[in-house]
Amino acid sequence: MKSLLFSLTSLLFLIGCTQQPKPEIKVVAATTNIAENVDDTNLSEASFSISGMMCKMGCAKAIENNLKKMEGVQMASVDFETSIATVLYNSSLLKTDDLALTVINTGDTYTVSNMSSASNKKSGCCTKKDACKKETCAKKNT
Repeated sequence: MKSLLFSLTSLLFLIGCTQQPKPEIKVVAATTNIAENVDDTNLSEASFSISGMMCKMGCAKAIENNLKKMEGVQMASVDFETSIATVLYNSSLLKTDDLALTVINTGDTYTVSNMSSASNKKSGCCTKKDACKKETCAKKNT
């Protein structure tokens, strides 16, 4: 009985997935330059919503891979369940509009919304604001 129920459930799942129209996925051509000494003072993190994704392995992975191929992108992650992408990028090479355009060009059904960006600029050698003193930085640099 369990075997029959499992088979029936699997069959319904397969039929349900095959009846949805599959979006056309495009591969965006981009080059990746790996620099040894990356200046991380210009790194920013962008977070945005992507609508129109229908599957984890096809849609979300294709968008993530196309974002990772962009020059200046250090890290890209697309979460299918939450429909949120997070990208760590060099803000002197890219703008948030470039990221959105790459997502939109990946497929005909994708739209980007709720774009937010934050700079990752470091404040010298100190990690805590209250404990930051010139003497502390001098000790760390020696």
